[in-house]
Amino acid sequence: MAATGSISVIAQVDGLGKLLGFAEKFTTTATPTRAIYHYMEQATADTDEAIAVGDVGTIELIVMKCITNDVDVDTSYSASFSAEIQIQEGEVAVFKPEGTVYIKNDDSSEKSIIEYIVIGTA
Repeated sequence: MAATGSISVIAQVDGLGKLLGFAEKFTTTATPTRAIYHYMEQATADTDEAIAVGDVGTIELIVMKCITNDVDVDTSYSASFSAEIQIQEGEVAVFKPEGTVYIKNDDSSEKSIIEYIVIGTA
């Protein structure tokens, strides 16, 4: 059986006169051959750090949750940090990076903690 990477997104708003909902499920475009789950605490506040991706060579998708202290994410790091995504504490982001992924705390002098799954191929 071949591996698959599937993601479900469900959003619902109630109490504004009518129920609004959005539900979508999709799979990665490539058949995954590698994946990693990681829980990471930023080593030093106010310093950008690359996330560990294990033996995943080509990343198809990252699902990242900010556990504590809002985090900024650079999905295409090149020489200097440039936040492309901001994840608030308790929120989740799903994205396909363009290059090396770095994180940095969004709030001054705090160390962010994240957990994430990287799905891809060797």
